[in-house]
Amino acid sequence: MLRPAVLLITRLLPETEKLADMGIRIAIIVAVAFLLRILVFLAVSRTEKIMIRAGHGAAAAEARARTLGQILRRFTTSAVLAVAVVQSLAVLGWNVGPLLAGAGIAGVALGFGAQTMVRDLIAGLFILSENQFSVGDVIEIDGKPAAVEALSLRCTTLRDFNGYVHFVPNGELKTVTNRSRGWTRLAVDVPVGSDQNLERALEACRRVVDAMNADPEWRPRLLDPIELWGVESLTGPEAQIRIVVRARPGADAPDAARELRLRAHRALVESGTRTALSREIAITPLAAGVAA
Repeated sequence: MLRPAVLLITRLLPETEKLADMGIRIAIIVAVAFLLRILVFLAVSRTEKIMIRAGHGAAAAEARARTLGQILRRFTTSAVLAVAVVQSLAVLGWNVGPLLAGAGIAGVALGFGAQTMVRDLIAGLFILSENQFSVGDVIEIDGKPAAVEALSLRCTTLRDFNGYVHFVPNGELKTVTNRSRGWTRLAVDVPVGSDQNLERALEACRRVVDAMNADPEWRPRLLDPIELWGVESLTGPEAQIRIVVRARPGADAPDAARELRLRAHRALVESGTRTALSREIAITPLAAGVAA
């Protein structure tokens, strides 16, 4: 009963010397693949350290470096394993040509079927490599601001002002405004009745600006002294006096703007200047670099 099976196996297996030669060649392929993987991993680790050093050790730079390193390690492992398997099959006498052709066709079909996912992955790779935004940044998409809670290669997780969580594929992020980089500037527009004495109103606002610039509580929170730009507009029943504050991203600029609103209103009331009744004092964002 066992004799035919033994004969079949004997015919299928190559000769002993040839089998030993195949084993040695496969062992060399595995060793080379393992060594190549180690070398690439070392290069990735060195790249991570360089990226973290370039980002001055910031948490965002470290997270970006770790994410890119993880992606490169996974890609390297998959690529080295695939090449090693194909080479080993070729040593065993398999015709790998049809296998490679089939894999190419399958890859093309998968690419057509998963175009959206591929687009998201590529977009995520560029977001991470170019450091467009990081976890903790406040970004604006289609005019809606939200905080970045998580960032992966495929999608970005955002939380808006109401606390709602949004999962946005990276390929859908067309134009993104980052509100958390460098500095931010806000304008406090103080409405004054157009029939009032504007010079007196400007003098009252100037006293407010000088007092806040000299206030030790506010001075460290501002990048530049608060500026009084003057009468910004004069239309209809009111004139707009603009005061500008520049600070680091975060709560400093909005807090200073709120304080300016309160002090400006108090100063105008004390000077006997009537503010416009149709509108409240508004805060409007200014684009970076806009001149007066």
